[in-house]
Amino acid sequence: MTRAQPGDPAPDVTLMTVEGQAVSLAKAWGDGQNVLLVFLRHLG
Repeated sequence: MTRAQPGDPAPDVTLMTVEGQAVSLAKAWGDGQNVLLVFLRHLG
């Protein structure tokens, strides 16, 4: 596996919203939506 470099396109992933709905990154971009990914480290 190679590391992503600046300017590389993001891989298509499907993530869950806080409401429990699956959202595909490609579909969100394809629908013209802005996308902000926030990764939080669980501190438990």
